[in-house]
Amino acid sequence: MTSPLEQKLTQFRNTFSSDFKAKLSVLVKRWGRARTAPNAEILKEFRFEVHSLRGSSGTLGFITLSQLLGDIESKIHTLSEVASGQEKNTQSADVINSIDNCMNKIIKATEQTPNPLLLVSQDSEIFKDTKLISVPKQDDDEIRSQSYRDISIALVDADQASSSKTSQLLIDFGFEVSTYTSLTELQQEKPASLKLLLIDLDTVTGDHSETFRVIESVSKNKTDVFILSSKNSFETRLHAIRAGAKDFLLKPLNITKLVSKIRKNFKIDLTRPYRILLLDDQASVGKFYKTLLETEGVQVLAINEAHKILKALDSFHPDVFLLDMHMPDISGIEVAKLLRQQTKYDYVPIVFLSADNDVETKLAVLECGADDIISKDTPPSIIAQQIDSRIQRGQEIRYIASRDSLTGVLNHGQIMDAAAHDIRLSKRQEKPTIIAMIDLDNFKAVNDQYGHLGGDKVLIALGQLLLQSVRDTDYVGRYGGEEFMIVFNSANLAVIETKMNAILEAFHHITYEVDDKSFNCSFSAGIASSDNHDKLSEIISAADLALYDAKKAGKNQVCISQSK
Repeated sequence: MTSPLEQKLTQFRNTFSSDFKAKLSVLVKRWGRARTAPNAEILKEFRFEVHSLRGSSGTLGFITLSQLLGDIESKIHTLSEVASGQEKNTQSADVINSIDNCMNKIIKATEQTPNPLLLVSQDSEIFKDTKLISVPKQDDDEIRSQSYRDISIALVDADQASSSKTSQLLIDFGFEVSTYTSLTELQQEKPASLKLLLIDLDTVTGDHSETFRVIESVSKNKTDVFILSSKNSFETRLHAIRAGAKDFLLKPLNITKLVSKIRKNFKIDLTRPYRILLLDDQASVGKFYKTLLETEGVQVLAINEAHKILKALDSFHPDVFLLDMHMPDISGIEVAKLLRQQTKYDYVPIVFLSADNDVETKLAVLECGADDIISKDTPPSIIAQQIDSRIQRGQEIRYIASRDSLTGVLNHGQIMDAAAHDIRLSKRQEKPTIIAMIDLDNFKAVNDQYGHLGGDKVLIALGQLLLQSVRDTDYVGRYGGEEFMIVFNSANLAVIETKMNAILEAFHHITYEVDDKSFNCSFSAGIASSDNHDKLSEIISAADLALYDAKKAGKNQVCISQSK
C-alpha cells in the first residue's frame, strides 16, 4: 500500500519522464553549439541547462542520470577555463570527447524501454516510517503545541522549604505541580500523565548513578527531565545528557528562566505551522518540494522568479528560506546577500538546495550569511529533517532575541513591529485590531517597600498571566518600565473588555511574598480599536488616554477609548 506522498512522487517522476526527451533535445542542441564554438556565453547557456536537469533529476531520485549530468557539469568548468585562456587549449579536445561520451550514454538510454536512467529502486527506504517535519498540524486530530495547562510537573527536592517555594512559583505561573522528597516516593506514587520531572540533584543522597539510571528510565517513558543543581561540573552535565535529561539549570534558581525553558521545551509559544519560502527557477522543482512539505502541515510559498521575493515577503513571514543556487540572471548567493541586508531576517535561516556540492560553493554559502547547503539528490526525508532542525534552531534564536529578558513577553521593538503588522493585516481583512495599554498601579511604592525583588516578581507575574490569558494569534509585549501592551487580532471590543476585566480580577488575587511579607498588586488598562483610528500611533494614543481615565477613576479598572 503506497502512501499519499509516494503517489505524489510517482506523479512527479512520470511527468519528468514524459518530458525527458524534449528536455534532452534542447540539451543536445545546446551542446552542438558549445562543442563547435566554445565561447564563455554559449558554455554558460549549456551549463545552465545541464545544471537545471541535474537538479530536478536528483530531486526526484534519478541518481544515475544526476551523476552523469554532474560529470558533464564539472567538465564544462574546465572547458570554460580553456575558452577564457586560463587553461591550455590542448585540454579542449579531451574534455569535449569526455562530454560527448556522457551525452551519448544519456541518448542511448532513451532508446531502451524502460529508460535505465529513469528507474528508481529506493522509494521504500526513503519513505519507510518517516515523519518528515515534527511541527504539529492545525487539524483537531493532530498533536498540537502544548498549553501551559497541559503540563503536569513533578518536583523532587528533599528540602521542603525550597520545594514549597519553587512549586508555589510554578503554580503562580499556571502550572500543575506535585512535590516529592525523593525519587523513591515518586516511583511509589507513579503520577499519571507526567510531562516534566524537575530533580534537585543537590538534595539527592547517596550515589548519583542510581539517580541517572532513574532519569534514563523516565526519559524513555516520554517524560522530560530538567536537573537543578549548584554543581556546574562538566562530568555532572555529561552524565545528565547521557541519561536523557533535556536541560540543566544552575541554582540559585531563576524562576523566569525556568518558565522560559519550560515554554520553549513544550513549544508553548509556537503560534502557527512552519512557513517556508522556496525560490527555485524550475517551477516543477518548486511544486515538488511544496507538495512534499505541505503533506506534513507546513506552509510553503514557492516562487520561481527572484524579483518577486520582496513583494511576497510583505504578507508571508517565513521560518526558513530555501534557495536554489543557480538561476537565470541572478545567483542564490546574491539573493541571500539581499536578504541579509534586512535586519528583520537576521535570524531566519537560509538553506540552499543545489546539485553543486564542491568546496568552493560551500564556502561561498557560508560567506554570504547562509546556514547550510543540501544536495538536491539527498532523499526527501533527510532534506525535510535538515530543514526541520534549522527551523527549530532559528525559532529558538529569534525567540531569545525578541523577548524581554525579565518577563518573557515581547520586547518594545518587537511588540511595536507586531502591532504595525497587525494593523496592516486588519485593513486588508477588514477586521479590527484592538490594542490594550496596561500600567501597574502604585508600582514605585512596591519597589520602595519591597525592593526590586518584589517589583520583579510583580512584573514577571503580570507578563506570564497576560501570555497565558490571550489567544495564540494575539501579541503581548513590555512597552516600557511597568507598562505592557497587548495586540488583539481580529477582535470584538466588547469581548476584549470582558477578557481584560477577567485578567484584572485574576491579577489582583495573586499574592507575593518577600522577606515574610505578603502583598497584592493591581493594574489599570485602556483599550482602543482600529475601527476608530487609521494609524498605529493614533490607536496607542487613544488607548493611553483611556488608561489615564482609568487611573483618574481610582485605578484597578479597565476603560474603553471613546475617541473617534
